[in-house]
Amino acid sequence: MCFRSSQIPGMLIAMFALLGSLSLFSSPMMAQDMAALLDEPGTVLITGSSRGIGFELSKQYAVRKWKVIATCRTPSESDALVRLSEKYPNVIVEEMDVTDIGEIEALAKKYADTAIDVLINNAGIFGAVKLQKLDELDYKTFVDVMAVNTFGPLKVSQAFANNIAASEEKKIITITSGLGSMTLTEEAMQGYYFYRASKAGVNIISRTLSADLRDEGILVGLFNPGIVDTGFGGTNYDGPKLSPEEAAAALIGFIETLSPETAATMINYDGVPMPW
Repeated sequence: MCFRSSQIPGMLIAMFALLGSLSLFSSPMMAQDMAALLDEPGTVLITGSSRGIGFELSKQYAVRKWKVIATCRTPSESDALVRLSEKYPNVIVEEMDVTDIGEIEALAKKYADTAIDVLINNAGIFGAVKLQKLDELDYKTFVDVMAVNTFGPLKVSQAFANNIAASEEKKIITITSGLGSMTLTEEAMQGYYFYRASKAGVNIISRTLSADLRDEGILVGLFNPGIVDTGFGGTNYDGPKLSPEEAAAALIGFIETLSPETAATMINYDGVPMPW
């Protein structure tokens, strides 16, 4: 049976350290075995892996020696992701458009016998800002934004729920946004109708998933990366931004510490819970 450090109580780790001082655990080989026991990599599935936070997540998990199932809409056009998979054999690039139910179900069938420790619903779009102003609302854009940001995470989570339940970590994470909060001031609520609605929608979906999957031991997390320097959204924001590397590292830290107390709560990149 395999365990990870996050699943071994501190007292047990201390006991291993004490035993390590005895001759039974004194050989270099035994020390290496214990290190492997306490740091076994898992499997992560990441949507929207071809660029931005998704690509950086794939890279950072690859370096950690996790098995990375990196999905994107068009692998043939994702040169950086393909090169990453060539450098790290533990990265597997798969085609999956999160708005295509057939592709989602086909990939879930392909990995039916694979336990997936962490599912990260990262794929997202902002939609053209000018088409989200009250006097220019374009409802086709509304459908497109909702399909990627709200319907997609629900379908992907549903399709891979059994894989998550069969794993050790049992975590589903969805990227959200402070723009989906209903506690913002009236001034801060102006514009961005479609994107706001999509993130508010995925927030309530995640809370509902958390309730439905509680008996399976699955934790559902909501993470707000803040403003990240990826060009996402095109809102002409010129304030401070996180780099993709910083945002991905913060997200991985959030995933590692996710607990029943912080599940189904929007957590900011700095670890602070956000009202929504």
